[in-house]
Amino acid sequence: MKTKRIFITAVLLLAALWGVPRRAAAQIFAVRANALAACGATLNAGAEAALTDNWSLELSGYWNPVQTASLSMNFHAVQLGGRYWFYESFVGRFLGQHLTYVGYDLGSRTKRYKGHACGLGVSYGYAWMLSKRWNVAVEAGVGLYRTKDTRRDPTVGDWDDEYIYHYRRWTLAPTKLEVSFSYIF
Repeated sequence: MKTKRIFITAVLLLAALWGVPRRAAAQIFAVRANALAACGATLNAGAEAALTDNWSLELSGYWNPVQTASLSMNFHAVQLGGRYWFYESFVGRFLGQHLTYVGYDLGSRTKRYKGHACGLGVSYGYAWMLSKRWNVAVEAGVGLYRTKDTRRDPTVGDWDDEYIYHYRRWTLAPTKLEVSFSYIF
Protein backbone atom coordinates (compact mmCIF):
# COMPACT_ATOMS: atom_id res chain seq x y z
CA MET A 1 0.00 0.00 0.00
CA LYS A 2 2.79 2.40 0.94
CA THR A 3 4.80 1.66 -2.23
CA LYS A 4 1.67 2.20 -4.31
CA ARG A 5 1.21 5.69 -2.75
CA ILE A 6 4.86 6.54 -3.39
CA PHE A 7 4.55 5.41 -7.01
CA ILE A 8 1.36 7.43 -7.57
CA THR A 9 2.94 10.50 -5.96
CA ALA A 10 6.04 10.16 -8.15
CA VAL A 11 3.94 9.80 -11.31
CA LEU A 12 1.82 12.85 -10.41
CA LEU A 13 4.94 14.90 -9.63
CA LEU A 14 6.53 13.87 -12.92
CA ALA A 15 3.33 14.77 -14.80
CA ALA A 16 3.21 18.18 -13.07
CA LEU A 17 6.84 18.91 -13.93
CA TRP A 18 6.25 17.80 -17.53
CA GLY A 19 3.65 20.54 -17.89
CA VAL A 20 5.95 23.31 -16.61
CA PRO A 21 6.71 25.87 -19.34
CA ARG A 22 10.22 25.54 -20.69
CA ARG A 23 12.65 28.23 -21.68
CA ALA A 24 13.62 28.75 -25.26
CA ALA A 25 17.04 30.08 -24.29
CA ALA A 26 20.10 27.85 -24.11
CA GLN A 27 20.99 28.75 -20.50
CA ILE A 28 18.65 26.62 -18.41
CA PHE A 29 20.88 24.88 -15.86
CA ALA A 30 23.70 25.98 -13.55
CA VAL A 31 26.01 24.40 -10.96
CA ARG A 32 27.60 26.56 -8.29
CA ALA A 33 29.86 26.71 -5.27
CA ASN A 34 29.66 29.15 -2.36
CA ALA A 35 33.00 30.90 -1.78
CA LEU A 36 32.04 32.20 1.69
CA ALA A 37 31.17 28.69 2.88
CA ALA A 38 34.53 27.40 1.61
CA CYS A 39 36.30 30.04 3.74
CA GLY A 40 34.70 28.44 6.82
CA ALA A 41 35.81 24.90 5.83
CA THR A 42 32.28 24.03 4.68
CA LEU A 43 31.98 22.01 1.50
CA ASN A 44 29.12 23.25 -0.67
CA ALA A 45 27.62 22.39 -4.04
CA GLY A 46 24.42 23.56 -5.62
CA ALA A 47 22.41 23.16 -8.78
CA GLU A 48 19.80 25.45 -10.26
CA ALA A 49 17.41 24.96 -13.16
CA ALA A 50 15.42 27.66 -14.93
CA LEU A 51 11.74 26.73 -15.08
CA THR A 52 10.57 29.86 -16.96
CA ASP A 53 12.14 33.18 -17.94
CA ASN A 54 11.71 34.52 -14.41
CA TRP A 55 11.57 31.44 -12.14
CA SER A 56 14.26 28.97 -11.20
CA LEU A 57 14.50 26.04 -8.79
CA GLU A 58 17.62 25.43 -6.72
CA LEU A 59 19.03 22.65 -4.54
CA SER A 60 22.13 23.12 -2.38
CA GLY A 61 23.99 20.87 0.01
CA TYR A 62 26.43 21.84 2.77
CA TRP A 63 28.77 19.70 4.86
CA ASN A 64 31.33 20.71 7.47
CA PRO A 65 33.42 17.80 8.79
CA VAL A 66 35.48 19.77 11.36
CA GLN A 67 35.49 17.92 14.67
CA THR A 68 38.38 17.98 17.12
CA ALA A 69 38.70 17.47 20.86
CA SER A 70 38.33 21.20 21.56
CA LEU A 71 36.06 22.33 18.70
CA SER A 72 33.19 20.77 16.81
CA MET A 73 31.57 22.40 13.78
CA ASN A 74 30.25 19.16 12.33
CA PHE A 75 27.00 19.75 10.42
CA HIS A 76 25.19 18.92 7.21
CA ALA A 77 22.40 20.89 5.54
CA VAL A 78 20.14 20.71 2.50
CA GLN A 79 18.30 23.69 1.02
CA LEU A 80 15.57 23.53 -1.61
CA GLY A 81 14.29 26.81 -2.95
CA GLY A 82 12.87 28.87 -5.72
CA ARG A 83 13.98 32.21 -7.09
CA TYR A 84 12.01 34.91 -8.85
CA TRP A 85 14.30 36.87 -11.21
CA PHE A 86 13.23 40.42 -12.03
CA TYR A 87 15.03 40.50 -15.42
CA GLU A 88 15.63 36.91 -16.52
CA SER A 89 17.00 33.74 -14.94
CA PHE A 90 20.63 33.90 -13.77
CA VAL A 91 20.92 37.70 -14.39
CA GLY A 92 20.17 40.70 -12.16
CA ARG A 93 18.10 41.03 -8.98
CA PHE A 94 16.10 38.15 -7.50
CA LEU A 95 13.95 37.20 -4.54
CA GLY A 96 14.23 33.71 -3.14
CA GLN A 97 12.37 31.42 -0.79
CA HIS A 98 13.80 28.18 0.55
CA LEU A 99 13.22 25.21 2.83
CA THR A 100 16.15 24.07 4.95
CA TYR A 101 17.10 21.00 6.98
CA VAL A 102 20.21 21.07 9.20
CA GLY A 103 21.70 18.34 11.38
CA TYR A 104 24.44 19.58 13.69
CA ASP A 105 26.95 18.74 16.42
CA LEU A 106 28.46 22.05 17.53
CA GLY A 107 30.50 22.91 20.57
CA SER A 108 33.69 23.58 22.45
CA ARG A 109 35.41 22.01 25.45
CA THR A 110 32.71 23.26 27.85
CA LYS A 111 29.43 22.97 25.91
CA ARG A 112 28.07 20.69 23.22
CA TYR A 113 24.91 21.18 21.11
CA LYS A 114 23.65 18.23 19.10
CA GLY A 115 20.38 18.20 17.19
CA HIS A 116 18.59 19.24 14.04
CA ALA A 117 16.60 22.17 12.66
CA CYS A 118 14.01 22.61 9.93
CA GLY A 119 12.81 25.91 8.60
CA LEU A 120 11.87 28.22 5.81
CA GLY A 121 13.25 31.56 4.78
CA VAL A 122 13.38 34.36 2.26
CA SER A 123 16.38 35.94 0.58
CA TYR A 124 17.40 38.73 -1.76
CA GLY A 125 20.32 38.75 -4.15
CA TYR A 126 21.95 39.96 -7.30
CA ALA A 127 23.79 38.05 -10.04
CA TRP A 128 26.36 39.43 -12.50
CA MET A 129 27.30 37.71 -15.75
CA LEU A 130 31.08 37.40 -15.99
CA SER A 131 30.97 35.70 -19.39
CA LYS A 132 28.57 33.61 -21.44
CA ARG A 133 28.96 30.63 -19.09
CA TRP A 134 30.11 32.13 -15.77
CA ASN A 135 28.36 34.37 -13.26
CA VAL A 136 28.78 35.47 -9.66
CA ALA A 137 25.86 36.00 -7.28
CA VAL A 138 25.56 37.63 -3.87
CA GLU A 139 22.65 36.54 -1.66
CA ALA A 140 21.51 37.12 1.93
CA GLY A 141 18.46 35.71 3.68
CA VAL A 142 16.67 35.23 6.97
CA GLY A 143 14.23 32.56 8.12
CA LEU A 144 12.40 30.82 10.91
CA TYR A 145 13.73 27.49 12.22
CA ARG A 146 12.20 24.84 14.47
CA THR A 147 15.14 23.40 16.40
CA LYS A 148 15.40 20.32 18.61
CA ASP A 149 18.72 19.79 20.32
CA THR A 150 20.47 18.34 23.32
CA ARG A 151 22.95 20.37 25.36
CA ARG A 152 25.51 18.78 27.60
CA ASP A 153 28.83 19.42 29.31
CA PRO A 154 31.51 17.19 27.71
CA THR A 155 33.93 17.70 30.65
CA VAL A 156 31.84 15.55 33.03
CA GLY A 157 33.54 12.27 33.89
CA ASP A 158 32.07 8.81 33.39
CA TRP A 159 31.24 8.39 37.11
CA ASP A 160 29.90 11.91 37.77
CA ASP A 161 26.32 13.11 37.63
CA GLU A 162 25.48 14.95 34.44
CA TYR A 163 22.67 17.27 33.46
CA ILE A 164 21.46 16.86 29.91
CA TYR A 165 19.13 19.56 28.61
CA HIS A 166 16.67 18.96 25.79
CA TYR A 167 15.46 22.08 23.95
CA ARG A 168 12.72 22.64 21.40
CA ARG A 169 12.25 26.16 20.18
CA TRP A 170 11.54 28.50 17.26
CA THR A 171 14.51 30.61 16.16
CA LEU A 172 14.73 33.55 13.77
CA ALA A 173 18.17 33.30 12.19
CA PRO A 174 20.17 33.97 9.02
CA THR A 175 19.49 31.27 6.43
CA LYS A 176 21.77 32.37 3.62
CA LEU A 177 24.88 34.43 3.21
CA GLU A 178 26.74 33.56 0.06
CA VAL A 179 28.97 34.75 -2.70
CA SER A 180 28.65 31.99 -5.25
CA PHE A 181 30.29 31.29 -8.58
CA SER A 182 28.13 29.48 -11.16
CA TYR A 183 28.82 27.68 -14.39
CA ILE A 184 25.79 27.89 -16.68
CA PHE A 185 24.98 25.16 -19.22
